Amino acid sequence: MAIGHTLLGWKKSDFTIYEEVFHKYGGSVNAHPDVVRFFLKNKTLTFRFWHCVRHGEVIAAYFDTNGKHVGLNVWRDYPISYDEIVLPVASEEKIFLPHKSNRISSHQRGNIKNSFFLFRTKRQVCLAKQSHSVKTTKKRNSEMRRFLSSGGESVKLAEMTACEIAKLYVYLFKLRFGDRVKCYSANNIEELLSEIPHMVFGNALFYKGSPCAMDLVLFGGNDKFLYFDVPNGGLDPAIEEFSPGSLLMWQNISDARAICEAGNQKMLFSIGLYKSDWNYKLLWADALPTGKSLAF
Repeated sequence: MAIGHTLLGWKKSDFTIYEEVFHKYGGSVNAHPDVVRFFLKNKTLTFRFWHCVRHGEVIAAYFDTNGKHVGLNVWRDYPISYDEIVLPVASEEKIFLPHKSNRISSHQRGNIKNSFFLFRTKRQVCLAKQSHSVKTTKKRNSEMRRFLSSGGESVKLAEMTACEIAKLYVYLFKLRFGDRVKCYSANNIEELLSEIPHMVFGNALFYKGSPCAMDLVLFGGNDKFLYFDVPNGGLDPAIEEFSPGSLLMWQNISDARAICEAGNQKMLFSIGLYKSDWNYKLLWADALPTGKSLAF
């Protein structure tokens, strides 16, 4: 594989260079250097870093783990999605990625030459719409006001400790799914969030003092765009009157949109994979295919 890297302009790299390139060009949460640093310290994965140079300038970088995966494939144990990958690549450049992956983000459709998106209809990721109609906005804002005036409360996760978030997440997740879906351990959540508190985003909803909905949102990027990642969340199905899951999604997307508009940044807000029985996601998002790269 090293020969293929060399022929395509890639050089063996290190974490320091990767971090610099990421902060310059941005990327997804599962490629963020602060998250990578956590797993480097834990020594649970082996990493190889690569960067691409053109005309004396580093224009792209990436890493693989355990000699296989591009990006962090840790979603079974930690709240970091692996639905798609946005790599740190200069927006105006086109590169060959010397590694096989079927998770190339549509955001980089024009950047990675050896990726294809045609006929990729089975694997799609839901990215929140950049805007909603005036009618929808008024309706959703009215629903939130009614919730708040009836004893509801919205609390930013950034105001909570990692321990509080972990306990709340596990509690609401198990109320929602029971034992049908595996939940992350509270210890893993707390351990990760303690290392990246600046990447914690989103809200938790409470009704009359009791927690009723929560999505653990992580985010990162650069001055051009921010990427928001939403693994499975939790809610109390007994509280049906206000549809707290919908209220929460609206609140989180609205907050993310406001931050991006203030910073003149593009919003990439992923709410996970799309499947035919998850049509509710299309209320908030567009389903876009992930690309597949062919290895050299």
